[in-house]
Amino acid sequence: MGKNRLPKLTGGERTGQMKPRRLNSDSLYVLIVLAPILLLIALFIYYPALDTFGQSLTNRNLRIRRPPKAVGVDNYIKLLNDDEFWEVTGRSFQVVIMTLPLEMVVAFSIAMLLNQRFPGRGVVRTLAILPWMLPGVVNGFLWGWLLNGEYGALNGLLYQFGLISEYQVWLRAPEHQIFWVTVVQTWTRYAFPTIILLAGLQSIPDDLFDAAKVDGASAFGRVRYITLPLLLPSFGIALVVEFIAAFQIFDVVWTLTAGSSAGGSINPFTKTLMLYNYELVFRDLRVGLGAALSYLILLMSLAVGMIFVLRVYNQGVQEA
Repeated sequence: MGKNRLPKLTGGERTGQMKPRRLNSDSLYVLIVLAPILLLIALFIYYPALDTFGQSLTNRNLRIRRPPKAVGVDNYIKLLNDDEFWEVTGRSFQVVIMTLPLEMVVAFSIAMLLNQRFPGRGVVRTLAILPWMLPGVVNGFLWGWLLNGEYGALNGLLYQFGLISEYQVWLRAPEHQIFWVTVVQTWTRYAFPTIILLAGLQSIPDDLFDAAKVDGASAFGRVRYITLPLLLPSFGIALVVEFIAAFQIFDVVWTLTAGSSAGGSINPFTKTLMLYNYELVFRDLRVGLGAALSYLILLMSLAVGMIFVLRVYNQGVQEA
């Protein structure tokens, strides 16, 4: 019997020796596949980010023909002591505060509609994401044409229905400019949270709604006590992404109100952080100061994004 056991043990040992070889070959295959991707990410994302951070610690100015010198955190201190920085930061948060609630309400309403079964639902879903498929620059120019005070389509439509007696210059007043920036940003971005919320709605079991109906819950009650609590993780993801998009808004503001022409003056009433950054780097050529501003924008975006994750997303996961 000892002779019979010996080959079995040897075979088991051989089988055990083959597993590490298979794992090693799998690891090598994964490394070969991922290496080009990791290289591209390092080359086009991490290296520019590290280089930008290095530039933020210098006084580099392309208008001055001398080598840049290291200044430490002086650029950050200069920005934090600058009144214009806090002014444009407040305006960026104003755009966020006006955009996010409107965007979430529109996205949730459309997601609830698209979650229903009706003829042509696939076509309606495709049409609903069309504004998101268009670049923000295109949407900005489109709405600029619609809101034009001389030949705008909005004026023509309202005049035909007798709602106005003369054409209005919709973008004349500064407070109206911020409002229309909010409207256009909502129009441009509502499709993404709609997709996220629609996916969350489809993951909710129908048995919960059926049980609520049996218990006599109204449609409003089912939305309040079942749909909204279970959609908190989806709302958390949508809020983080859309906060970053609204806080770092550039293309819509630039094409709609900020001048949109090479060398044109930047509208001070709609200057946000990204336009201020554009002005520092591409007009004043103060690369060091602009790099420091970009990292301050990143830190503020991360801070608020973490708040959404910790308060909304994690709460929703715990309740689910």
